[in-house]
Amino acid sequence: MLQISVEFLKREFFKYYYENINELMPPSQIKNREFGFFLNKEGSMLRHKCFSNIEEFHRFVLNEVPFDIYVSAANYEDPGNRDMSEKKLTSAELFFDIDAEPPGGSSEEDSAWVCRKCGQYGLEVEEKCPACGSKTELIKLVSEEQLKEALKETEKLINVLTTDFGVGREHVSVFFSGNRGYHVHVNQEEFMHITGEGRREIVDYLLIQGLEEKELLSFLRGGKYLRGRDLRGVKKRVYSRVFEMLDSNGKSKKAHGEKRILKQLENAIEELKVRIDPVVTIDMHRLMRMPGSINSNSGMVKKRIQHDELHSLDPLKDAVAFSDEEMVLKVRIAPRFKLGGRTFGPFKDEEVELPAYAAVYIVCKGLGEYVGR
Repeated sequence: MLQISVEFLKREFFKYYYENINELMPPSQIKNREFGFFLNKEGSMLRHKCFSNIEEFHRFVLNEVPFDIYVSAANYEDPGNRDMSEKKLTSAELFFDIDAEPPGGSSEEDSAWVCRKCGQYGLEVEEKCPACGSKTELIKLVSEEQLKEALKETEKLINVLTTDFGVGREHVSVFFSGNRGYHVHVNQEEFMHITGEGRREIVDYLLIQGLEEKELLSFLRGGKYLRGRDLRGVKKRVYSRVFEMLDSNGKSKKAHGEKRILKQLENAIEELKVRIDPVVTIDMHRLMRMPGSINSNSGMVKKRIQHDELHSLDPLKDAVAFSDEEMVLKVRIAPRFKLGGRTFGPFKDEEVELPAYAAVYIVCKGLGEYVGR
């Protein structure tokens, strides 16, 4: 990224934070949280920062204008200690990350490719570089459809948390991540003390881990079905659904062939599985992107979504952080994308005028460089 583009992003980010600094509200007990920052677009994270109060944190943000801001899911006795074992973790929010699935088939206008070996690029779909024959990297910007699918997974997660685990809905906070998906935070007291192993069990439950086809067939053949002493946890969750599917057919469970039973098992897993990132949830020392902060992968904001707004909020419009003032960019390559209620592109080797929010998006994605106003 050229220095002129870095300076452009810094100006726009500062303007946003100056006007919206009160949107940056860390979780409770700020004195017990570790903070992390990317002060440059490239380079390592500055970790182990801590603040005594919200005013001190806000001053740091306005002085440094970080590209990304993170805060620990955990509370520590000594959050600024660089030795993780000496921080003395006392509790940690449950944190879930759901990203939009990678793109499938696309039209030429919605896709672009780049060859990391020879530097060639183009707007059509190419699996191999026509210049050197190397495998290409697909450039596909997140779409409304992908985010809708990610939202379905998020709603499945909320349902499991509140129905199966008994989490109060008021303790479940939902956010658009600012780029490709959604974050879910749980701050109910008894869940904040679950160990790493306990969090792994939650992950297994959500991802449907630990099932055995032979065991399911044995349950059916033995007529055990759903006696409480026979099934619990993830097995009860999935096998219950399989039994419901078989019951809806009107035949006795034993009358179903093995192939049909296993097909229903596959369907039940697909229906119930919640596609979270397991590493994020298991790691109690994980740093979460700060709510209200800019995601430098897109220039959009990590935005809180109220439960009754899950279907009315349009992330690609409502999480836009910048104005519609026109900026000039030199765009190397960019497929067609939607942002701020408008459609842009496709572009290839073009100098174009774009509103600030779309200009920031292109520069953050590394697809173009800032020229001027």
